[in-house]
This record gives sequence, C-alpha cells and structure tokens, in this order.
Amino acid sequence: MNALDDYRAAARGRGVPEQVLDRVLRLARPRLELRPMDNSDALVAGQYGGHPQLPPDVEWSGFPAFIASVDCAALPVGRLDIPLREDGQLLFFANNGEPNDVPGPRKEGRVVYVPAGTATAERVPSEEEGPYVFEPYPLRGRLDWFAPAAINSTVDHEIARLIAPYLADYFDETMYGELTLGGYSSVIHHDPAPWPATDQESLILLAHADYELVNNPLTCATSWLIHPRDLTEKNFENVRTDFQVYM
Repeated sequence: MNALDDYRAAARGRGVPEQVLDRVLRLARPRLELRPMDNSDALVAGQYGGHPQLPPDVEWSGFPAFIASVDCAALPVGRLDIPLREDGQLLFFANNGEPNDVPGPRKEGRVVYVPAGTATAERVPSEEEGPYVFEPYPLRGRLDWFAPAAINSTVDHEIARLIAPYLADYFDETMYGELTLGGYSSVIHHDPAPWPATDQESLILLAHADYELVNNPLTCATSWLIHPRDLTEKNFENVRTDFQVYM
C-alpha cells in the first residue's frame, strides 16, 4: 500500500464520508520523505546530523545547527511538483536550541547548495556550539503522494469541519520523516506555506523537519520556505525558516 491507500483506509475506517474523502484526495501532492529505513533497499540519499561538508568559502561556526544534507542526484526530484536541482548537495541548517517568541519566518536557518564536484571539507563546530550537533546517520528517500492535513489552509472550511474529527489521530500517528522535500507544510499554530500560493510575495515549502530541541523537552517543526521565483532559478540564498514548537 502507498501513502494514499493508507490514508483512504484510515479515513474509511473512521467513517469519513466518501464524497469528502474524494475531495481531499484530489488535493494530494508528491513529497519526498527521508528516513533511516534500515531494512529498505532504497539508495542512501543524505545524512542526518553530524558535521557538514562545506566549501572553504562558506562560513559556519556551528549555528544555525546542521540538520541534514541531501544528495539531489540520488532522488527523483523531477517527480516533485516543485523544481529542485538534479545534482549537487542541499544542506539544511536551523535553530535547535531554545525557542524564542518571534513568530513566523525568521533568519535562524539557511540552505546551502553545493554544486556537484565542488571541493568540500568536514566542518567541526566551535566548542560552544558542539552540544547542538545531532547524532549522524544515513537517510534513504521515499517518494509518495500525500493528502493535506485536515487543518491545512488548502482544505476549505467545509472539508476541514467534516474530516477533522475523524482523522486528527491519524495525522498524529503519521508525522513527517527526519526531512521531507515538497508537499504540504506542517500546521501546528499556523500554516507557514499555504498552497497554492496566491500572493506574488508568498513563500512556498521547500523542506520540513521535526526534531527535539537540545537541552529542552520540547519538539519543534522547522520549515524551510522559498519564493517560487528563487526556486525556479535554483537560488537558495534567500530561504527563510519557520519555527513552531509542539506544546
């Protein structure tokens, strides 16, 4: 079974009306999930945590923390509905320390694109930032189609009202992978990237990660957001991060 089959089965098992389910499934979008998947034969497509491999001209002392890297050549990026580089590495950085009270997109994260063939070296964070390094392990990719959560702003209020009581626990049980590319954003306190973007200056979701904060019992959801124009031009210098904490 694929993700949409699982979704349909869960919805039917919870009594979701078929006509409502059909409307939600028409909103499904492709998403790349990156997880350890130790028993999978999928190619290793990235690394979670550890120390990043960066070109010598990219400055980094350990903050924002290195979350994960992705080898674009190992993923079927052409099957997403957002354009990504077909080779090279994408490295994702974000805050994994104490949350602050600033809502919405912030500059406490970034994405670094390293073209294929670029000379890089392992970077070790400063002693002060060393505790914010996550344990490293390889990530494998899985492409599938995913329906939006009932509270996602893409789903009209009628559908949200009808489907939310049935599937709230389903979404709690089927969260994102260590890193996901494309698809719908995670909605905790607000929707950081409503889809489709209707405003010319709206940002869309590039990637998402859930992780535990260091020295803090809370878990956060970080979304890396990008302007469609920058994504089309494969420019990642203006990526913004949205940081929400699960309460």
